[in-house]
Amino acid sequence: MKKILLFLPIFFFIFTSITWAEVKEYTPDAPAGRMIPKLPQTPNDPELFNGRVYPFWGPVCQRYTYSVIYKDKEGRPPEYIQIYFNGKMIDMEKENPEDNDYKKGVRYEYKYVPNKLGSNFYYFEASNGLGKVRDSIIDSPDNGPVLFESAFDKNEIALIDPNLGQKVASFPTKEEWIGGIALSDDGKYLAAKTSKHIYLFATPNLEKPLWEFNCEPCMIGGDVKGGVAISGDGEKIIAAIGNRVLLFERKNNQPLWAYETDNSYNVAISRDGRYAGAATAGEESNVNSNLLIFWETKNQKPLWQYHSSGNFHDVSLSQDGQFVAGSTGCPDRKFYLFSRQSNEPLVKTDQLTRDSPVHRAKISADGLLAAVGSESDGGAVFLFSQSSSKPIWQFPTPNGSSVRALNFTPDGNYIGAATFLGDVYLFSKENNQPLDHWQVQNTALGGLDIADDGSFIATGGIDNKVHLFEKGVQTGKEITFNEYVEEIDIAANSKYVAVGTGGSVYFFESFAKDEGKVFPCPTIIEPEPESEMWGQLMNGGEFDGKEGEPVKLPGMLTGFGFIGSTLALGIYFLIIKLKKFPKNKIIIIILATLSGLFLITSIVFAILNKNRPQTQPQTGAEQKEVANPGVCGNELCEPSLGETKESCPKDCSGGGD
Repeated sequence: MKKILLFLPIFFFIFTSITWAEVKEYTPDAPAGRMIPKLPQTPNDPELFNGRVYPFWGPVCQRYTYSVIYKDKEGRPPEYIQIYFNGKMIDMEKENPEDNDYKKGVRYEYKYVPNKLGSNFYYFEASNGLGKVRDSIIDSPDNGPVLFESAFDKNEIALIDPNLGQKVASFPTKEEWIGGIALSDDGKYLAAKTSKHIYLFATPNLEKPLWEFNCEPCMIGGDVKGGVAISGDGEKIIAAIGNRVLLFERKNNQPLWAYETDNSYNVAISRDGRYAGAATAGEESNVNSNLLIFWETKNQKPLWQYHSSGNFHDVSLSQDGQFVAGSTGCPDRKFYLFSRQSNEPLVKTDQLTRDSPVHRAKISADGLLAAVGSESDGGAVFLFSQSSSKPIWQFPTPNGSSVRALNFTPDGNYIGAATFLGDVYLFSKENNQPLDHWQVQNTALGGLDIADDGSFIATGGIDNKVHLFEKGVQTGKEITFNEYVEEIDIAANSKYVAVGTGGSVYFFESFAKDEGKVFPCPTIIEPEPESEMWGQLMNGGEFDGKEGEPVKLPGMLTGFGFIGSTLALGIYFLIIKLKKFPKNKIIIIILATLSGLFLITSIVFAILNKNRPQTQPQTGAEQKEVANPGVCGNELCEPSLGETKESCPKDCSGGGD
């Protein structure tokens, strides 16, 4: 069967990825990552849009292209177009020296070949002599590409016996990164989310999953990692993959329901499986994105959702689902606490960081306390109560190192935290002085869990190892992996530690264990041209039909997209005219760009479909088999769309793979 490649979800992912400028780490000794003062706006400002780096991730010694489109409503040429790159302003060059249509928009580029690992901070700035404008920046520069020394083709899901300090089982996922991992309380069931799959295993056997769910159009490597969570008894599993949140039962891979939303950073489920939440990404101006979403799992429709100006980076539920905690990224950068009855926050803090996300928010089983991990400034680890927006205490890490990895014991007595400088801490809820402190030399730590009784911590990062630290014991155990250790979960009974490897916690950042190491680069790797990549996305987008038969590209969908985005733009201008609302250039640029891209892709699809060979008329049985080709095969049984066991046995068999 021909593989399905859905253009629109991929387009949406790329479009939103290149328009979100959210710096992932503030580094005190790297001025490139600092907060940048905003420019004053004038009526003569030009426009910059579609700022990005291509490829989005890859190895050192490869050529990367930073690009942005300059536009001026009067057709005025730029006085300068520069990229702010790691603290320096560098002039950019036109992609096409003959292109002078500044009213339409002219693309400018800067090409770079990195010879060492590490973060690269950037934004774009232009002036027409009268006004200035920037792109790829909110409060601080964007960060990319993700640079790796590894080929990242040896990823795995694994089980560790913490008593033995040994890996006891493993399931290779090869090039697919692990975006979430979760054990049932007794350790008998393990759920995992990879780049393109959701798996459920019966431990300790990881050779073959009980079932798997395949997300064909999902991409390897992404800004928003998704996630997975499992109820205490292992009966319910919630997962975020692509632009869907899915609820499963243990018995098979057919979701009980699927909810369309923006990509998610994380999901959570109550111990009894009755309630669930998702932390999603999006845009500040769109009230239906940047959401914390809360469900009673018996119903696909959420009980409520809450919109923030920043992406929700984490979500956590109390044991009975009575309370929900969340944390946000730029520009919001806050901790939130809700009850399940309402989306009105019980707690909404002031901004906890200067210019970077609040990464972790973990709640106690009774919902009375929450532990939060963030950038340092005033405090990298915070403890909050349900009764105040001010922290009970906070702990600033030495050298301002990020706390991306943090967890909280269910009884609220202990917090485990790890930093990008290799520090591992064990705290009591009583005060901000660590009970224990361990140091992992020359590494950055991004994954962590703490045993429910606080007796030990499991953490891992760029040294490709899991480190087990026992409370009160300075010498730990090490278990070696082939790739970066990204996800860790300890069963409630401490029988197993589940581990998943991957690329990075967030897409536009680097984990550099040899940040000072210079690679000789005798040969420069030339990536696939960006124009060819876009051509493959459009021309390869074939819905799954009968073997050997060409299927028409989805020109109707892009046509509807063009009509819808154009109407939305017209309605927006009408609202401005009638109600005298101030114009928002970001909304206008996004709608106009969407309209133009949908128009172009519709024309391309129409031409390609016209030139594709025609198939022979199908028999009645064949028509029934592919009556809904865009849906059958997505592992969701959808009777409302005409799917039955006969017309779509792949989806409606009622059993797992």
